[in-house]
Amino acid sequence: MNALNNNFDPQPHAHLEDGTNLAQKRLKRSLGAIVDWDDKILEQLLHKTFLQTDTSGRCVIRHDTGTRIVTTTPVEIIQSIVQKDLRDGWYLKLLAIPHPIYAPNRPMWLSRGTALFRNTWQGSKIAENVPSLPKGREELLERPEQWHDFLFRLFYGDLPTDDCLSGSEKSNFNLEKVKTESEDRIRFMWEFDLWLAFSLFSTQRPRWSPVLRGAHGTGKGTVEKHVIQPFVGKSNHIKVLPHNIKGEHGAQFLTEKCMVVFDEVNDRGSAFYDRLKNMTTEDDLAVNPKHLAPYVDDAVFSTLILSNEEVPMAFPEGERRWLVSPYMTHKQDQTETAAWLYRHFVPWLTNEAGYSKLGLYLKSIVATQELPSVAWKSPWFFEICKTETAEDHASAIMTWLEDQDDHYGYTITGLSNYFKAGQGIVKKCLCEAGYSRGKVNGTNINVWKKKGCIGELHHHCSKLG
Repeated sequence: MNALNNNFDPQPHAHLEDGTNLAQKRLKRSLGAIVDWDDKILEQLLHKTFLQTDTSGRCVIRHDTGTRIVTTTPVEIIQSIVQKDLRDGWYLKLLAIPHPIYAPNRPMWLSRGTALFRNTWQGSKIAENVPSLPKGREELLERPEQWHDFLFRLFYGDLPTDDCLSGSEKSNFNLEKVKTESEDRIRFMWEFDLWLAFSLFSTQRPRWSPVLRGAHGTGKGTVEKHVIQPFVGKSNHIKVLPHNIKGEHGAQFLTEKCMVVFDEVNDRGSAFYDRLKNMTTEDDLAVNPKHLAPYVDDAVFSTLILSNEEVPMAFPEGERRWLVSPYMTHKQDQTETAAWLYRHFVPWLTNEAGYSKLGLYLKSIVATQELPSVAWKSPWFFEICKTETAEDHASAIMTWLEDQDDHYGYTITGLSNYFKAGQGIVKKCLCEAGYSRGKVNGTNINVWKKKGCIGELHHHCSKLG
């Protein structure tokens, strides 16, 4: 049912077979030599408890709590599951594995010959309930109205329509500018749909990631919590902060996941960026969990970046991994946005078969469209990418100043911090753009402003100047 030109990634651990019967027989035979066991207890041990090798080569007991896998003790297993008095060393008869594996849509126990492997993947009930596309009728479905409205609010922001422009604003230049940016935002919505569809309903992993930037409460968290997490399943999803992936044990948070969401991103350092770009595109993930033997896992997760910052991270202009969004704003205010989200959109998902409708639409994208190998370089990409030379800084600053309203004023320190440029370059740009030293009208605040203008301190300088 997939578009013919899509080259899908191989299924992780495709060489392994269903090992359920082998695991059942081996566990029953091993533990049966100690005492008679109730079938329900054996079933719990089969699904929840196993042995794994630590860094010293010793077997430790690992237990699946339902939300995470922890190292435990024989006493805890006896009290919580077995409830029998057993001789010392009984737990060495549990099923032993070299390390867990993560194979979406495969059984819990897999095998290769006589070797057993435990699959930690657990499916999502919501995704399982999305109907299949009718065979022979694979065509792109229309985007559900409620999902379209959500994307429109999320990514259209405060961009005015032609009808909203006053008579003095309706110049050919302004009309063309609004038209162009409207088309860019509509294109972004489609590219986001592509990423979401292939991340949720395909074995093909996007090697690029959306960067969603916006004010607090605009709906970024709603995408993650009420759309992505229910479709991938809570155990297959994780939300982390940039510092979580730094250090030698950082990758342990990302293994056994289908979706990794980086939240509150505001890190322009190379350590975070280098790790992030490798995790977004590389096939293998080197895992060094604390107190357990290190191993290499298949990287099967997609990545999503959320930030309240306009410039959440720094990357070179040649990058092709990042689908950068327009900066999201509220249609009216945060209260109105929250009311719309939780009175209209979220209830549609949960009470009006919205998950099934949205899932079916996303499945139709996978069936009929090709996944781009790189991200679309949106106009907002250039608001984030870092410049390498003084000339690049000057060009970026001059272009930005041309787009600002003349009533604003600036501080050299504020613009220098915002653009990560030298103060000499900032001062030269302000002079060339017609700004000179003065004060905000009616105050003693020093700014660079245009002659005869108010000089209201721009918000990019208000916290920095």
